[in-house]
Amino acid sequence: MKSNDFLSEYQLSKHEFDLLASSKNRFVSVKIAENMDALRLYQFIEDYLCFSGSKLQLIEDLILRNQGSVFLFERHGELVGFYALQMLNSLGLEALLQGEFDGSHPLICYLASDDQSISGLYVWAYIAPGVAANGVRYVSYVLQQEKFQGVNFYARPVTEEGGRVSLNLGFEPLEASDHGLYCYTRLVNRGFRFLEAA
Repeated sequence: MKSNDFLSEYQLSKHEFDLLASSKNRFVSVKIAENMDALRLYQFIEDYLCFSGSKLQLIEDLILRNQGSVFLFERHGELVGFYALQMLNSLGLEALLQGEFDGSHPLICYLASDDQSISGLYVWAYIAPGVAANGVRYVSYVLQQEKFQGVNFYARPVTEEGGRVSLNLGFEPLEASDHGLYCYTRLVNRGFRFLEAA
């Protein structure tokens, strides 16, 4: 069966997030952000977006609260992109689904610490132009780990292009949400057990 036939038969997105997984990347290197990377990341984002100084504290909090929630994409030592998640505990997921979660100023009690189980993955922000988009493949690879399996993704695109990218990766608008929330239901939650053998 050709890959396009497979995608069609199972009604999968052309660029299904779970199927991006790859541990090899010739174009960019990916590292987990550490405390010392916060200012560098803040300055990078500021070049792309209107960004207030309060976001520096948020970046620092994200990195401190849950190691592995912020991925940096580098090429020849230069920061070219990033992917940042807010790992939600059960309280955070409930607040998100009820429209009470503010990703720009999340309450710490909504974010899972390293020793808590993760109930939802909220895509806070990412920038991955050009070859930096290959870094997202590595993020997909990392998020196949056991502690993330079965944990759905949520995003709230703020631009038209962001909405298109989300749809292309398999996210769908939540009909019950009037807050512009999209959800990516992990393939394992859709009954696709073949991923477990990958």
